[in-house]
Amino acid sequence: MPLNEFGRKVIANFIAAIEPWKSGYEKNSFAYLAVKRDGRFVISQGTLWLNSIDSKIPFQCFETENVCAEHYKLTDVDRTVGQCIEDLCEGKIITPRGDRYFDGDPVEGHKALFTPIHPTALQSQSRVNVLRLTGDRQGLHGGPSILDWELRSSDTPYDTVQELSRDYGLGGLFTDELSVEVIATSVMGFDGDNCIISNETAKIVVKLANKLDVNKADIGFREIKPNQIKRGRLRGSQFQWTKTETMQLGALEMPVEKAAILHCYALYNNVTQTHWYISDPRTSQNARRVVFESFDTGCTILSEFLSRSRTKGQDARDLEIGVAWLCWMLGFNPIQMGSTARTQDFSDLILATPQGQLVIVECTTGLLRADSKLSKLIARAAVVRMRLDQSNNQHLKLLPVMVSTLTKDELQADLEQAERLGVGVLTREDLDDLIKGTIIARNADELFAAAERSIEEKRTKSNSSEPELPLSQ
Repeated sequence: MPLNEFGRKVIANFIAAIEPWKSGYEKNSFAYLAVKRDGRFVISQGTLWLNSIDSKIPFQCFETENVCAEHYKLTDVDRTVGQCIEDLCEGKIITPRGDRYFDGDPVEGHKALFTPIHPTALQSQSRVNVLRLTGDRQGLHGGPSILDWELRSSDTPYDTVQELSRDYGLGGLFTDELSVEVIATSVMGFDGDNCIISNETAKIVVKLANKLDVNKADIGFREIKPNQIKRGRLRGSQFQWTKTETMQLGALEMPVEKAAILHCYALYNNVTQTHWYISDPRTSQNARRVVFESFDTGCTILSEFLSRSRTKGQDARDLEIGVAWLCWMLGFNPIQMGSTARTQDFSDLILATPQGQLVIVECTTGLLRADSKLSKLIARAAVVRMRLDQSNNQHLKLLPVMVSTLTKDELQADLEQAERLGVGVLTREDLDDLIKGTIIARNADELFAAAERSIEEKRTKSNSSEPELPLSQ
């Protein structure tokens, strides 16, 4: 079914957005999971990666009678990104293991949605442009499947289709439709291990795709000092550049004031690609973190507590302790409720902001719905809300939040329900970002307000049923 005018415009907008730096994408690849339908392998879920460096996902393939998964370089089939997108919209794509099909909806054909700034940018601190193509409805879902048993009997056994999908970098959730995402990653970033402030001198090290022009690579910065912010921009020509097999590295040193923090923005062709905080590990503007690191240098124990997943017992209790520590450094006043044998049925944590706004927190090292944690949180929040109202404290706001050490991909099956119910969710990526954010003093009331807006926006979006715009008729 040929693309209509609107469909061509959607794809053209995506291509135009990445045009200034598309030559930097030298390591493009395609990963997919397909299930046999009417004797053909039909792609259930796939990702077309536009990368400037080698993918961290192994190039591999897997096939049983009814399931096939593969990750390969586009150069292996001599296809460009544009040709692959066109192939997908035509319903068939070439792979090293043969043709794979991407069926359109019988009535509407394929659909598309272009997201210039994908939500994952909030965790990765990088610009990610995403074009999402969807097709016909599919039979796969997030729960147990008869295909799981087929995978278990293969020479390279997988326990579930979900596990196979994650192994190929496709996440853990299957949508109701056949789906392929075209993900254009950032082409410029920071060498975090070598960006540091020492003796009032900041060292900034940036990474740039090999084929891109260093003279178009600039760094914007905010030098954050107590009660003052200095702003400026550094040109690519000011950096000392070296070229490696995989990227170009630019280095520059600049003076900063004592205890200052640099918030840097990497720009290519005047478009921000990513941002990064640079600080002196010996100083901090956040007094609470200074106190905390007097006992846990580098937040090592905290990071360990917040990284344990799919565990129970003391490990799960350590998570509650770690979340309380983290929230204290973020300016909240936390109280642990459920950490003793007598209070196991209590809420895990209650957080209070300086203005008295409240957050009720449930922690888990697994899925949100495991052990009915999500439903328990909602019930407990309802009781607290009722008690506040009855005690003439209707003015106080209350947010229910779940914290999990699993990643966003691992929680996809639960996120939609939590968002629909108005529950905030912090994933493994969010916890990592919040630890980084404690290097500066935070305003807990501002964090509360931002969380409140995010929860309401996601709740509204989840409860709406806006259809995606059609790519072809």
